[in-house]
Amino acid sequence: MTNNFFEIENVSFAAGGKNKVNNVSLKIENEGEIVCLLGPSGIGKTTILRTIAGLEKINKGKINLKGRTLSSQNIHIEPENRNIALSFQENSLFPHYNIEKNINLGSDRVKDDKKIQTKEVINFLNLNKILNKFPHEISAGEAQRASLARSLVSQPDLLMLDEPLSNVDQSFKEEIQVELKQILTNSKITTIIVTHDSYEAFYLGSKCGIILDGELKQYDDPYNVYHLPNSVEIVNFLNRGILIPAEVTSPKSLENEDLGTITGNFARPFPIGSKVKLLIQPEDLQHDDASNLKLEVVDRKFRGSNFIYTLKTLSNKLIPVFVHSHHIHQHEVDEKFGIKRPIHIDHIVCF
Repeated sequence: MTNNFFEIENVSFAAGGKNKVNNVSLKIENEGEIVCLLGPSGIGKTTILRTIAGLEKINKGKINLKGRTLSSQNIHIEPENRNIALSFQENSLFPHYNIEKNINLGSDRVKDDKKIQTKEVINFLNLNKILNKFPHEISAGEAQRASLARSLVSQPDLLMLDEPLSNVDQSFKEEIQVELKQILTNSKITTIIVTHDSYEAFYLGSKCGIILDGELKQYDDPYNVYHLPNSVEIVNFLNRGILIPAEVTSPKSLENEDLGTITGNFARPFPIGSKVKLLIQPEDLQHDDASNLKLEVVDRKFRGSNFIYTLKTLSNKLIPVFVHSHHIHQHEVDEKFGIKRPIHIDHIVCF
């Protein structure tokens, strides 16, 4: 038995003759950590939560929490005896109770001194005005927040949130993310959050796991998941860059036919002369109209604080480039856009 607070070891779960979860392993070393599982819809994220909660019996592997085995091939602790709270994406409120009663159902089961005050949770989730209403009288976003509140005040050993903010208005989402992270951190509630929003996962999680086709493809710090993806599959899922052909010319450089020499630090070494696919992310190239390296603008997306330009190379590759929105010259489609030379990338990621 390991000393990790929570651990999944080689867990698989099959239904209808198909693996929904395939040989997944992850660990949470310390109580109070927040882990985010990131991936598209319908690829096994929620199923992993259901196996942890005990709603599904695993076919292989082991699930341990606080030194106790909850699930294995021979052991299955019932959901009500796991002290795990799971808040689903869909409305899980009791329809015959008003919102206040629904929330208090979570706090009623807490025997120890409360680390989280119910009023505090109600306030930061902006639920005061709907406490006397019933679930059918409120919006999907309000129902989702009420369900989140009920889970928070129950103070479980492990809290699991399935797309907790998917129905929340964008104008309110960032504020809730900040408050949610603070209350989880201050109360030391160990939490697993499932989301398809990479920005949400990178902000909330101390660790981030990428789930694709029922498998955990990468489990790492959010910074490393973004800057050092370990496969083309993850690059394609995150959709934050492009792969271009290049040749390794030294331990700290490579050559591309359109961009020329690129220097930096390789995430993993390649023999000199290797033909590779180089990851170019929007932040890797810098704008410089005085440069002799000019690329054609084929698209420009305004994101408020920044622009993302899509540039076409002579070999017809499309490369994204990030520029702050306060830059002096806003290039239009079909104009030429200068790329600063020499090109240096801190993390050279190749496949």
